[in-house]
Amino acid sequence: MDQDKYNKIKQHLIESTNWPSMYMFKFIVPNNEDKLNAVKNLFPKDTEFTYKTSRDIRFIGVTVKMMMDSAEDVIEIYSRAQGIKGIMSL
Repeated sequence: MDQDKYNKIKQHLIESTNWPSMYMFKFIVPNNEDKLNAVKNLFPKDTEFTYKTSRDIRFIGVTVKMMMDSAEDVIEIYSRAQGIKGIMSL
C-alpha cells in the first residue's frame, strides 16, 4: 500500500473514531504456518485471534479485535503487515 493510501485511511480513522477505541483487523493469508505466524507476530502475545479457512483450504481469514490507542497505531500494524508476502488486508 502506498503512503497516500495510508494517509487517506489514517485521516478517515481520525475523523470517524474516538480514540482509544476497539478496532477489528481482518487479514487473508495463504494457508501456510510461516505466514500465519508472521500475522500473529504483528500483535502482542496475549492477543486472541479468530480463524476461518476458505472453502478450498488455500487461505485462512484472520480476525483480531483489540483496543487501539490511535489511528497511527492501526496504520503501523497495516504497514508492518505489508511485508508478509501474499497477505490481503481488509
